[in-house]
This record gives sequence, structure tokens and C-alpha cells, in this order.
Amino acid sequence: MDPTCPHHPTCPGCPLRDVPYDEQRAVKQRRLASALEAFPHLGLTAPAVQGARHEEAYRHRLKLPVHHHRDGSVAIGLTERRTGRTLDTPDCPVLVDPLREGLGHVRAWLHGHDEVHSVDLRVSDATGDAQLVLACAGGSLKGGRRGLGALMDAWPALVSVAVSTADPERKRVMGRKPTVLRGSSHLSEALDGTRYRLHPGAFFQVDPRNAVQVLDRVRAGVGDARTVADLYAGVGAWALALAPGRERVLAVEEVPQAAAAARAEAPDHVEVITAKVEDVALDRRWDAVVINPARRGSDPASLQRLAAQTDRLVYVSCGPETLARDLDILAAHGLRVDRLDAVDLFPQTPEVETIAVLSRGDPLRTWSTRGGTAGTPWGPHPSGATGRPDEVIALVVGDPGPGGRLGPSSYERLGMVATHGVIRLSLRGPMDAALDALARRRHPVAGKDPRTARFFADKAGLVRPFVHVARAGRAVAPLHGDLRLALATLGAPARLLREIDRPPRAQR
Repeated sequence: MDPTCPHHPTCPGCPLRDVPYDEQRAVKQRRLASALEAFPHLGLTAPAVQGARHEEAYRHRLKLPVHHHRDGSVAIGLTERRTGRTLDTPDCPVLVDPLREGLGHVRAWLHGHDEVHSVDLRVSDATGDAQLVLACAGGSLKGGRRGLGALMDAWPALVSVAVSTADPERKRVMGRKPTVLRGSSHLSEALDGTRYRLHPGAFFQVDPRNAVQVLDRVRAGVGDARTVADLYAGVGAWALALAPGRERVLAVEEVPQAAAAARAEAPDHVEVITAKVEDVALDRRWDAVVINPARRGSDPASLQRLAAQTDRLVYVSCGPETLARDLDILAAHGLRVDRLDAVDLFPQTPEVETIAVLSRGDPLRTWSTRGGTAGTPWGPHPSGATGRPDEVIALVVGDPGPGGRLGPSSYERLGMVATHGVIRLSLRGPMDAALDALARRRHPVAGKDPRTARFFADKAGLVRPFVHVARAGRAVAPLHGDLRLALATLGAPARLLREIDRPPRAQR
């Protein structure tokens, strides 16, 4: 979760806690602006961030590790990155009051339950009922369901308790395969009058009262569309809310429990499919499509398919950097941004929710650059200057050394990022031949090598081979936005980014 506690000024949860709220919103806007500015050819401007309805006491869910001290005391809170200590947060100000109250009951009950590694606690804004998931070593709780009686008696609002299997290495707070031991199989929640079922561990907006601001903008973006597809649908947050008055609504969600929860609340004209968005071939054109992917964003192939199946798309994003990348992909396939809105769903943190509304326009595949034109990477060619490549920037797996020959071509290492090498290729032959020579030396291109592609996608948002044509003849192109953001995410120092931006040799 994202909270802090005033008793612990070093707590990493709320980095903006002491920043005035207007400035917090400005920080969020600057983050969104920085992501969009990496793609200047899109011509997009970051909007002002709409303030939250509640700056504190807004979170209806917490996910926190548990630490059992040798003296028998229990700490529940965030892990301090520098020391690895669990910081107890007994009175976290961003939690709603019922959640704070419940956390006290859970802490008292945890004494003697050292098998519990973490807790996932949620309170429904609609009903006041609470749901608890205990991540336990080996997936087993001491005393089983009977051992929960004292906790549920002490806190009558607790109507559902589940147990999951904790990560033995404690790298993940959430456990696997939650199973309800006692009480209801789900929690009921509502968003602007629409009812939802939340199974243990289900994703839902942490503040349903504030999430209405996002829903209002989604509704406006969808407009009078008769048929709507909701992808990455979760428990059906948008599909169910958009259903009234439509002809047909489709929800696609890969988590079986979430899909089942949506299906249980869906009217007859709402179809719910349990599948990955990447694996679904939509059976028709849709008047409007809504997508709400996780922070890592979507993938190029899925976005290309969607651009061929609708003329109106609403993209809800919690990750400005991956949103900017995906808007670039969609623009290449003819969906252009009409409107951008930003809403603060997480006060006291740098996180920002963005809603982009896109409609059919001219595909953006090339644009002017110094000495010629640059092209999109979301087609058959890499990003950068169009024409025969003369100089190329690439990120390769591992350390290729300071430089060397690759047949008639050569390379120099510009720097290292997360143990991988950023190189500049000077070509005197085919680009693919030079890159293949590096791959034979066990330095394949990042994003192309299947053994490491998942790492670069998850950790850096890199969803294509990291290859950029810096110069082709007289045309010179700055590093494409998705590659620039990937390097920044991997921790590239500013001096390396400046070195990449230096004019190619032929232009110095």
C-alpha cells in the first residue's frame, strides 16, 4: 500500500506527506508531462490534476507485511528499503477509520500466530463489512477456522477471512491461492450505485467515493456507444457501470475469480470472458472499447488489433510512462488522442490516474526530424531516422566491453545500465549482421532475446527490441520515447542520456 504514519518520518509509504496539496498535484502533473514529452511528435500536453475528494482517510484496503518480534510483540507496516525493517504503522492517516479500527483487532489477534507473514485487509464503503486475507507459511493457519472465532467475535464487521500461501522468500506481500476459511465468499461494494462482488485478493479502487471521478470521465468518453468492450475488466468495474442502456457489453478478464464475480452481477446483455486480453480475438467491431491495464500497460500486438476493431477507445492508466508509450503505439495505428484528464486517486504519493479518450485519425508513422524524417517503431522498422542506417543506439544484454569490430562495422560502449550495455554502432554494412554478431558473442539486443524479454518488459516497460537509428544519411533522430523511458526506469544516469543525445559522429 502507499501510506505512512506520522510516528515514522522515515516510512517510505507517503513521500509527499509534508508537501502542500496543491504542490502534490503539481508534482503529479510534472510526472505525466515528463512522460508525454518523451514523445514530442504526439503533441500532447499534460492536463491539470483533479484533486481527490479526500486527502487523508481515503484508503479502503491495506496490504502489509507482518513482523513477529522475539519478545512476542507484532509489527504491521511497510518495509523500510534501506534497513529491511518492518515499520509499525498503528495509526496510518490515509486509512479510513473502520480500517484503522480493524487493524488494531488484527494486531492483537496475531500474537502467537508467527505463521502469518502478511495481511490483506479491506473494508467495504457500501456496507461497512470487512474482509481479511492472511498469507501464511505453507498456506496453513494455526487452529484453522476455529482459531478465527476470537477475532471475528472481537470485530463483528469482519465477515470474511481467507488464508493464502505466503511467499517463502518474503519478496511478495500477497500470498497465492486464497481460500476462504470462515464467513462469506465475497464482499459487496458499490461504485456510483453499481454493485460488485470482491473475492479475497481482488483488485478494486482503494477509494470508491473518489473513483467516481474516473467513472464519470469513462462514461463521457464512451458516450452513446451501443456496443462496448471492457478489457482488463477485473470484477467488471467499468463494464457493469456502463451496462445500462447499451445493446451489448463484453468484459474480458484473465483472473478466474474476478471474471466469475463480474459474471455473477452481470445483466443478460453483458458477456464475461475469462481470458488474457492478448489471447482474445474480438468477434466484431465495437462502438467503443475501454482498457484499464495494470501499471505495465498493454502490448503492441493487442493495441494494433484494437485499433482495427474500434474508432473510439478510452484508456484508463495508473502508469504515465507506459500510457505515453501505448498512446504512441495507438497513434501509429490510427487512434489519436482527443482528450486527456488526470485525477488524483492516491493523495500523499506521486501516483496519478489518467484517462485518455481516442478516436479515429490519420496514422502517425513518420514526422520531421533534423535533416529528414523519423519513423515509428510500431511497424516493420526500428525507431529513428528513416533511410539506410549509418549509426544505431542499442541496449544489449551483459557487458560487451568498451568497443570493437563487428565485421566491417564497429561499436563503442556508451555506458552500463542495470548490468547491461548501451552501445553506439557505426555501420559499414547491414545493421542486422552487426547485431547478430553481438548476439553470437552472448550480447543479444534487450527486448529481443526471449530469455530476458520478460524482465525488460516488466521492469522497464520495454516491449520491443532496443534498437534506434540515430542517423541515416543526413537525417538525425533523438532517442525514441519508449527507449528513453526504459533507460530512465532502469536507472540510467543523466550523463549517459546526455551522451546518447550527442550528435552522431558525422554531425559533430
